Amino acid sequence: MSGDPDAVTLAASTVGPSPDLGPADAVRAQLDVLVATDVDVATARADGAVPASVRTLFDFSAPDFRTAHGSLDGFATTLLGPIYDRLVGADAVERGPTDREGGTFTQAVLSRHPDGDRTYEFTVARQSDGKYDGCWMTTAIDLVYDGRSPTFRRTPTVRFEGREVTCEVGDQLRSVLLAAEGHSPHNDVTQVANCGGNGLCGTCAVAVDGEVSEPGSRERRRLDLPPHDEESGLRLACQTHVEGDVTVEKHRGLWGQHVEDVATGDADEGTDDEPPEPVTVTDAEYAGTYDYAGTDGGDAR
Repeated sequence: MSGDPDAVTLAASTVGPSPDLGPADAVRAQLDVLVATDVDVATARADGAVPASVRTLFDFSAPDFRTAHGSLDGFATTLLGPIYDRLVGADAVERGPTDREGGTFTQAVLSRHPDGDRTYEFTVARQSDGKYDGCWMTTAIDLVYDGRSPTFRRTPTVRFEGREVTCEVGDQLRSVLLAAEGHSPHNDVTQVANCGGNGLCGTCAVAVDGEVSEPGSRERRRLDLPPHDEESGLRLACQTHVEGDVTVEKHRGLWGQHVEDVATGDADEGTDDEPPEPVTVTDAEYAGTYDYAGTDGGDAR
């Protein structure tokens, strides 16, 4: 196989380890690239190619995990082999339960593949020295079940006000948001003066981007009454159920109804969505000659 940049698809070149990525984000970044990269594993193996997704997994691998494979080529040989081929060639992946203990974070992952599903476990650890100090990097990817593990359950992520909360499929959005300490789908006095999640007051209206349930009749009726407008696209958090990853935004106003004010007033504040700058992986690291304990920096790509 070849680690030459011309032989590697560079679609994932801006994705990599960064001290600004938390452990769940580090796992998600790798899984997003796996899904976005269409890989015919048999062809890649025969051609000696290194898919962009495999390169990304290498970039996120901790130094000990990298050196155990010798180089990017050795790493790719393993990832394109029979244990990981259904992960690299997955049509879709689902993130499952997580466990965090100190500087170690583990997440179950279900890989959907035409030849059958498999359940893997990603383990990432926070690095405490060297060029990757502060980065969460992969220390192990383990095949834990050939198929969907009986214990696997999908755990969507809800992003709200800079906080991420995991939940179960079908959970009520209002309850998920309230479970995040210091966060609420209500503004001002309505945090204590509301209908308690019965879809009557309309004060938990939020903008939702992601997989959620369809609006029911009660929700549609309330959002058709002032100060709401059925054209706003808002959802009542108490009547909305999480079906997948969701991003939530609470607008201004007692009912969260001031959508246009936020859209025009915060136009210059969109830089928060920019991905963090990754730590550069060098040619020497891809070749397996980098001295992680010393100062051999190699040539940066």
